[in-house]
Amino acid sequence: MFNSISNNFGAGTIQFKDYQEENYVVLNAKFTYDTTSHEYQAADVLEIKVPDLMIDRSTETGVLARFIDRQTYYGSNLNYDSGTVIRSWIKDKNTICLEKFAPLECMDEIIVYIQAMYVGKHKSTNATKISKTYATFVQPTKYLYTSDVICVIHEHWVFFHCTFSSVSYAYRNQPWEAEIQGLPTDFALDIPFPGGSCQEHPNMDGLSEAHIENGIFTNEERSSGWGSTGYTPFLFFFAVRDTE
Repeated sequence: MFNSISNNFGAGTIQFKDYQEENYVVLNAKFTYDTTSHEYQAADVLEIKVPDLMIDRSTETGVLARFIDRQTYYGSNLNYDSGTVIRSWIKDKNTICLEKFAPLECMDEIIVYIQAMYVGKHKSTNATKISKTYATFVQPTKYLYTSDVICVIHEHWVFFHCTFSSVSYAYRNQPWEAEIQGLPTDFALDIPFPGGSCQEHPNMDGLSEAHIENGIFTNEERSSGWGSTGYTPFLFFFAVRDTE
């Protein structure tokens, strides 16, 4: 674990949880920035200065960014929380870069989730195959249905992906909770949860937040367009494990 040294967009100190090898780095961080700040507006690329990393540059990887937008319309409370994937890369051993994505500037506060593997650029190494582990969502009363579940477990990190194919109608607007059997229990993470159209922000997806801790998945609420067809909700993250 380490803290950032500085950044050029007014975000303050950012804490990173990390696992590093000579050809890749897995990073976890969650932080906010203000799109109205002078620092942000002056930046062309968002740069975070950090202590020496084990790779000096990486290929691009995606990280998720979102904002919170709640509105009341004719007495109805609407959740227009939205966001998208932005590009991120390691420019040198002391600089992590993020794309400055103009459509996010429609709101003042942006939340960024770095839950990614940065692969070293122009590195020559033998590939190591890691087998996929079976994982499944378990509930006393089954109401969440998933597909395309991929769980890859490394000694120091885990990769997880799944899509949510359906939910029982009675639970559509309720808080969700499920045990993910097969997933390691030695990490806790706030996870961006994309899915659903958003008529208020049509150039982005609905994007809420879920949480995983002790192998338990929870999500309090989703964006108002979660039930729209063609906007399949999913989870996709690399998590650093507490194995040291």
